[in-house]
Amino acid sequence: MFHKNRIILFNKDIFYIKKFTLLVFFVISCGVSFSQPDTTAIKDSIFINNNTEISPADTIVNDSTNTTLKFSPDAIEDSIAYSATDSMLIDLENQKVYIHGSGHIENPEMILDADYITIDMDKSTLFASGVTDTTGQETGRPEIVQGGKEFKAGTLKYSFKTSEGIITDVITEESGGYIHGATQKLHANKHIHIFDGKYTTCDLDHPHFYIELTKAKIIPGEKIVSGPMYFVIADVPLPIILPFGLIPNQDNRKTGILIPKYGEEQRRGFFLQDGGYYWAINDYLDAALTGEIYTQGGWGLGMHSNFKKRYKYSGNFDLKYNKNIFGEKGIEGYSNSSTFWVASQYTQDSKANPTSNFSMQLDFGSSKHNEVNAVTIDQFAKNTTSSSISYRKTWPGKPFNFSANMNGTQNTSEKTVDLNMPTLAFNVNRQFPFKRKSGAGKSKWYEKIGYTVNTSFKNTLNTYDSLLFETESFSQMRNGLKYDVPVSTSLKILKFVNVTPSARFNGRAYFDYIEKKEGFELDTVSGGFKSIVLTDTLSGLKAPFDFSFSVPFATKMYGFYNFSKGPVTKIRHVVSPGISLNWRPDFSEKKWNYYDYVPGDTTFTQKYSFYDTGIYGKPPTGKSGSVGFRLGNNFEMKVKSRNDSLPEDKKVKLLETLNFSTNYNIAADSLRWANITMSGGTRLFDQITVNFGANFDPYILDSLGKRINTFELKENGKIARFNTGKISLSGSLNRDKFKKENSKKEVSPVTNYYPYPEIAYNDCVIPWDFKIKYNINYKKRFKTDLQKFEGDITQTLGLDGHFSLTDKWKISARADYDFVVKKITYSSINIHRDLHCWEMTFFVVPFGTLRSYNFRINIKSSVFQGLEYKKQKNWHDN
Repeated sequence: MFHKNRIILFNKDIFYIKKFTLLVFFVISCGVSFSQPDTTAIKDSIFINNNTEISPADTIVNDSTNTTLKFSPDAIEDSIAYSATDSMLIDLENQKVYIHGSGHIENPEMILDADYITIDMDKSTLFASGVTDTTGQETGRPEIVQGGKEFKAGTLKYSFKTSEGIITDVITEESGGYIHGATQKLHANKHIHIFDGKYTTCDLDHPHFYIELTKAKIIPGEKIVSGPMYFVIADVPLPIILPFGLIPNQDNRKTGILIPKYGEEQRRGFFLQDGGYYWAINDYLDAALTGEIYTQGGWGLGMHSNFKKRYKYSGNFDLKYNKNIFGEKGIEGYSNSSTFWVASQYTQDSKANPTSNFSMQLDFGSSKHNEVNAVTIDQFAKNTTSSSISYRKTWPGKPFNFSANMNGTQNTSEKTVDLNMPTLAFNVNRQFPFKRKSGAGKSKWYEKIGYTVNTSFKNTLNTYDSLLFETESFSQMRNGLKYDVPVSTSLKILKFVNVTPSARFNGRAYFDYIEKKEGFELDTVSGGFKSIVLTDTLSGLKAPFDFSFSVPFATKMYGFYNFSKGPVTKIRHVVSPGISLNWRPDFSEKKWNYYDYVPGDTTFTQKYSFYDTGIYGKPPTGKSGSVGFRLGNNFEMKVKSRNDSLPEDKKVKLLETLNFSTNYNIAADSLRWANITMSGGTRLFDQITVNFGANFDPYILDSLGKRINTFELKENGKIARFNTGKISLSGSLNRDKFKKENSKKEVSPVTNYYPYPEIAYNDCVIPWDFKIKYNINYKKRFKTDLQKFEGDITQTLGLDGHFSLTDKWKISARADYDFVVKKITYSSINIHRDLHCWEMTFFVVPFGTLRSYNFRINIKSSVFQGLEYKKQKNWHDN
């Protein structure tokens, strides 16, 4: 639409304004003066030859009309893209552009969205504000993005020339916090001056809490400096006034002081914890040095460090030392001890080297450290820790791989340490030496013969943590080398029977061995000498080995039973029988030279091996020519679908597995049958997993509880005697699993009356989930003094539930019950309330050694860490 000295445009017209543009509207909008001697020309129209070139004098001359265009020295030189959903009005006479309705402005310095925008091209200024609708509500207030920062404002006045502006009712996001300012002034150096401001981490326009800043200055990426300031919660000023303030405003890490937290323990008194100094060393490494002190005299020091280099590695390191003083000296219950703990982790990025990897995890310390200084209940309950250092290497295109490991396990309750330093392994992946290079034709049976090579070296130490660094501990190390070569193939006979013959060679290399000899010692009763057995450890390289052969046979058989009536249409039973033939010589025979008789044994029945203390064991005794039996079962049924749109029957698993196994040793002279083992499992209603197992002995016991070569079937009329059994159930239920599809059928308006059809009906939805775990173990023991069997039972039940009363309330509870001791071994209740920018938590353990509670209301943001109300009873005090 054209009007005298004005152009009105609609429907998201977009203009790009630049100093040297050839488009007439942009030249005019940039601020030009012109003369028009041809009075016959249309007023306010300018004709420019497309071939016109801009002269260095910033003028445009049109030869056909003798028109000269001159740019204003204040004209905007950068490109500006702007649009609107309602309309734009270009005032040529006053050199202004008016944008109405979701206005959008973009230039290299700023992005602006507002319902009303005015651009003064002559003065290179901009004004933006919202619009008040007929209901009195203001909409479309300015939203600005500048220098990576986002602003929300009431009004904006901005100069493109000076890059400065005045903003009212502005909300600025700064490093996780929000600055509210009645008036803010933007400077060209990006600094901001604020009058009557607020600092908060609440993202609401009317925050729940804030620090009132009478006047302040924001230095982006560094700090916020304020004059007099005070804290306000729920619009209620607190009587805490500071004459000035300095609020960190860094996007990156900065070196500084760590404020300690305070509290009280009954045994150690009042304390200050985790205060210290944080050091941002560089972009890849930092360190925090912390300390703690107690009024009873205890203290502690700690160091925590993180390191990371992208695509290379990452990890952390923790070290803690504590001087633990409980009670008062000279009074019962006083104790003074020192503890330490080391924890570290190093992980190599997979992109650093795809063919090799190094990793480390350390977690060890004094046995009583977690008992005294644990921060969480899980740390207190944890009595076993492990550490490891590992390296692995593969060769692309080669079947080789190598690994080196050092690992250790510490049991803090038993005060023992088990170390493997180091464990080396070199393996060759499965190879097929007889396989043809070309894959043409059917494979022969011998082409499937394959072998692997596994070698390992291990050095171990088992000792007490107090003796770990003593010299005598290193003399107790055990070490050795092991190598084994399994060879196997596979073939089918009678089309349905799978046969997988195999042979295995196991070799060992030890650097010492033992010998037993007869000795004598003084008998304090008779006064004479009595014979004893002495064990000597001798040095020397020994290489005992063993080998075995196995030929397993396996197949599957299917059975079906069809039903003509009822919902069940078919039951399927899958039987997986298996038989294996196994043979191994008796390596305790004299010709192998691995065993000898115990000195002084005139019956020649007691043997020992020179490698009884070998880390990889010893060659097995007894000739074995056994036949193994295995019977696997699976039961499923098909049920008619209740949904007519699904014609296929639904498959239901009755028993996923039900397995029986035993073996018969042909080479043994007695007790040839091994125990019968049973195992099985299934799922009930697709919710609960059930596993069970049992062990049965086919032989009876004598009066001393030892097996004798008499069958239970002959003596007691039953196939086998029940030895042990176990059942475990675990499952989870939640609301979604019980949710039913909405019925499409029409419902009666009488039974389903809802009196407000104009208001959407929302069903009450409370998300919840419930977990259960039940275990029972039964073991029969023969009591020789009573000459009868007695059963030992362990039975536990664990319950764990969570539900959300509303979106803001989350409640969880846990309980573990021991049926043998008839008491709750552990229980806890955790309540969490989301208070938007605050949160409330209440955690309680009502029973047992860990009895405690913790109530806390705090601000979520880490900026205000430590600003909280806390009430607790520490479980350390129990």
